[in-house]
Amino acid sequence: MKLKAMVIGLGPEYNYDVNNHEKWNKSNTRYASNHGASLISRTIIDYFNADYIDDFSKFEEYKKKYDLCVIAFATHITDWRDVSIYTNFVQKMNIKTIAFSLGIQDYSTSSSNLNSLHPSLNELLKYCIKSSGFIGVRGPYTASALLKGGFKQKNIIQIGCPTIFSPLNRDLIIKKKDNFKKPIIVFHRTMAELNQKILGGAPLLGQDFLDEVIFQNDIDDNQIIKKMELDSYSKLVNGGYALNRIKENGIFVNTFDDWFKIIGEHDFVIGARLHGCISALIQGIPAVMIARDVRVQEIAEFYKIPYLKYEDIGEKSISEIYDEADFTAFNKLYKHRFDNFMKLIGDLKIIEHLSFEKNVPPNYFYSIDDLNTNTEILFSEIKDLSFGLNDMKLKYSKDVLVLNKRMDKIISVLKKIPGFTLVKKIMK
Repeated sequence: MKLKAMVIGLGPEYNYDVNNHEKWNKSNTRYASNHGASLISRTIIDYFNADYIDDFSKFEEYKKKYDLCVIAFATHITDWRDVSIYTNFVQKMNIKTIAFSLGIQDYSTSSSNLNSLHPSLNELLKYCIKSSGFIGVRGPYTASALLKGGFKQKNIIQIGCPTIFSPLNRDLIIKKKDNFKKPIIVFHRTMAELNQKILGGAPLLGQDFLDEVIFQNDIDDNQIIKKMELDSYSKLVNGGYALNRIKENGIFVNTFDDWFKIIGEHDFVIGARLHGCISALIQGIPAVMIARDVRVQEIAEFYKIPYLKYEDIGEKSISEIYDEADFTAFNKLYKHRFDNFMKLIGDLKIIEHLSFEKNVPPNYFYSIDDLNTNTEILFSEIKDLSFGLNDMKLKYSKDVLVLNKRMDKIISVLKKIPGFTLVKKIMK
């Protein structure tokens, strides 16, 4: 008899309490403090017509009701997130457990910044592989972090972020008009480093609890999080200007539905919020990502979504960025990424749990560009480590030994990648 699926992890509702940061900080994988995080869990819940579970005490009751557990994670590929509560729960439940929304930690400039996984995460991912055979990741940067962590290439499937498939429409196309009339910025405070033409060119939409304390007028300046945020803005190039713009034209809403609806009411979205931009794309709205870290860059490159790094923007205006944006590559690639997601669903053998029926392709599709990207990322890490060796070998013999071991580990991983020898010769 088919039972139900449960979803654990990030919550589907924005339920952060600005006056109780300590509670959230102690369990930041259970309380949604970001509408983008809510999109992840909501998407997965919808895919499987699943129940969201946040009370982990009713094991016997759950075992009678559920036979599939789906973990809704985001930037959990890191060395600091303790996910023991989930690891302990799934092991006690002992039902089929899958994870396919995994991404590298935010604020990282490259996957080489991450040298290890938190032990609880490492244990959880090994359990998922033992349970279902595969784990899905957002792209090559996340994959390389797991490969360095000792996971096998055959168990890691790059599918992107499942939120971008939420229309469940293989033929999703972004149609860009000659111009736009109603743009909006999905704002992150680091955008206060950008020029005033961008910051002043459209309303600013907040997304997380750090935005809430700044965007909402009823929060006292002495509130601890707000004080920290105001201090952060004071150190940014256009921090004061950004604060004025937020006061004049900033928007923050407490419900996911309102946030998603606001994005859908505009005809061009730009900003450093990954899931703010994805929320536009899945509603057919052109969006350009501003990559503040490798987490955003990974998704943009994986789907060929138009994006810019902060250092590339200079004095460009929103109009200039819009004019340069080209969605041809995204439109062409999307169906293949969609098919790979469906292939993973098939390989996980969970088709019967889906709330929709789609065709499962016989094979995964990855292009030569995908292969080269994977290899280049790992080669760049070897280059970084090589520089580190040259700088430190005369002073720190112990550090040299550590770096040598890391290089050996990365090279051993590279040799496991199909096509490595070919690409290696080309790069020579």
